[in-house]
Amino acid sequence: MKQFRTSHASLPSLQDGRVSLSPSRVGRGWNAKRNNTASSRFRSFATIAFAVCFCMGSYGPQMAFAFAVVKKTNHRPIHRIVFGTAALSTAENPMSILDAAYEKGFRRFDLARTYGAGESERIFGEWMEQRGIDRTDLDIITKGGMGKDKYGDPNRPLLTREGFHEEFAASLNALKTDTVDLYMYHRDDPRIPVEEFVSWANELIVAGQAKSWGVSNWSYERFRLAHDFAITNDMAPPCANSPQFSLASPQCEIWPTTQSISGHEHTEQIEWYEENDVELLCWEVLAKGFMAKPDLWQEEDVDPSTFDDPVEIGSPEWRLQRLQKAYCNPENYRRRHVATQLAEKFGGKLSQIAMLYPLCTGKHVSVIFGSTNTKHMEDMISLQHLYLDDEAMMILKGNPEGLPVPTPPQELIDATAASNNVIKSAFGRKKQRAFSKLGFGVETEADKGKKESTKSLFRLYAFKNNTKD
Repeated sequence: MKQFRTSHASLPSLQDGRVSLSPSRVGRGWNAKRNNTASSRFRSFATIAFAVCFCMGSYGPQMAFAFAVVKKTNHRPIHRIVFGTAALSTAENPMSILDAAYEKGFRRFDLARTYGAGESERIFGEWMEQRGIDRTDLDIITKGGMGKDKYGDPNRPLLTREGFHEEFAASLNALKTDTVDLYMYHRDDPRIPVEEFVSWANELIVAGQAKSWGVSNWSYERFRLAHDFAITNDMAPPCANSPQFSLASPQCEIWPTTQSISGHEHTEQIEWYEENDVELLCWEVLAKGFMAKPDLWQEEDVDPSTFDDPVEIGSPEWRLQRLQKAYCNPENYRRRHVATQLAEKFGGKLSQIAMLYPLCTGKHVSVIFGSTNTKHMEDMISLQHLYLDDEAMMILKGNPEGLPVPTPPQELIDATAASNNVIKSAFGRKKQRAFSKLGFGVETEADKGKKESTKSLFRLYAFKNNTKD
């Protein structure tokens, strides 16, 4: 983000109540008739600056810059926001959904052999063919290796090399393409040595049928084994893992044989993936709506005593039971409350805050998003221009030791938003941008010194009741 640093020399100087123009401004055609206008503007800036400082005074010099959603044009590449197709086969008009996603700017698509029993791949292939889409304009991800298993049954029929290649050929045929950009094993199977998985995937690479390969829902330990084996044997290593990663941290396994990295205990693992240039392609970021709808599964309406009641596998009751057992806990309700506050104060949506949370964890983290609503698509596309500041991330994440973390004081949030509203009401959009160039406004980045002072204040709020003797 471009930092605007205005020196005193470049500002108009006041002499006898008038503005003296610099030679450069005179050279641009400025004249004495504009002196009064420039002087009036400068006095307005000074007045608003005083108002902002007054609003910020009670909370330290940089509170207006803290706990914020910051705008920065093209902050992250669009390929980190991936359009998911899990529900494509059940949509009333799936072609129009893909049309809308493509029109909005999505170019990377996540598919799987199990989505609609192959229907999502077939629909996507027909869409590319019928619309005449340039294949080189798309980044296609597909997953397989589960056979006809829908839910990750650990006792499913054992995958063989022949079965793997047959299933992959079926994916290429359905997609009407001769190569995919990323192929992923949809689930791990501890019954199969990692050496076989690595070898089979490399056969696709050598044949030119896949440009890269990865895994989905593999544990960190198994991923490391596969990665180390590939490197040691001069083979292509897995370049991606696809775990659940969300602001809503599950307190148990969500779906059979799936993996999550949402908890504090996975921080070092996330760092290892980044250090080794491994992408984390994250699913269920919105926790099936828990982090998109502030009123979904209200705490008082959820009965934990029913979480282990016997229900039919695959039924709607089974799905709801697993989701609520995983996501409906006090810490996730706290996180949702804070995220909702942040969204309301800065004009965004809960779903955007929730998607930004993993995206702001590291540049190697991508998110999968799927919807039939074009407005929701626009909300997600806009994430390439937004990020959460350090204070927002810290308060959302909470205490690594698992102790309760207070939400930011309401007065602090109000003062932060109020300082920005003063600028908006006094100047309007165009003048607000000019004012921001002088170093004010919640949408500019603070320098390191400002960040450190703000961090200290928020740490005081977050941990003041948890200090150990």
